[in-house]
Amino acid sequence: MKIHEVIITSCDKANNHHIAPMGINIIGDEVIVRPFKPSKTLDNIRETKSAVVNFIDDVRVFAGIVTGAKRKWGLKKIRGDQVMRLDDTNSYFLLRVNSENDDQVRPKITCDILDKKMYRPFLGFNRAQFSVIEAAVLISRLGMIPMDKIYKELEYLKIGLDKTAGKVELEAWSWIEAKLQNFEIENDS
Repeated sequence: MKIHEVIITSCDKANNHHIAPMGINIIGDEVIVRPFKPSKTLDNIRETKSAVVNFIDDVRVFAGIVTGAKRKWGLKKIRGDQVMRLDDTNSYFLLRVNSENDDQVRPKITCDILDKKMYRPFLGFNRAQFSVIEAAVLISRLGMIPMDKIYKELEYLKIGLDKTAGKVELEAWSWIEAKLQNFEIENDS
């Protein structure tokens, strides 16, 4: 099953929004979301029974969230719904929970797509953007997978970055490098 790397926006009943990168599956007019336990995304989806899938080509959002380099992203209201979308999203799907299969690690939440909107075409990721997204996934696993694997994969991903990066991708990559350095310093003592 194909996994699409997206940004999920969700909120609780008090309208506190949460933004998280996540891999989803799209099957026809349904989306499968599998947030880890525990997570704010899971809590919010369970509470409001809705979420927004944001398809975005600005990889700083992925890197900024997992590194903590930037946590505030612009949000815009979707007419008729509590959950907001990313301001700069290329397109979005508004979701409503259809069913949930609980799991000790990652529940499987099947959602119906209630609304779709495109603001500008998503042209896919170039190699630098792909490298940033994959590096962001690796950085989100610090302390869970061996460091030598992280170093080796980051070294390989940097090849694509060096060949095709613009200033946006270089900025995102700098956040990833800073997060890795801080992790090393914190875990050396």
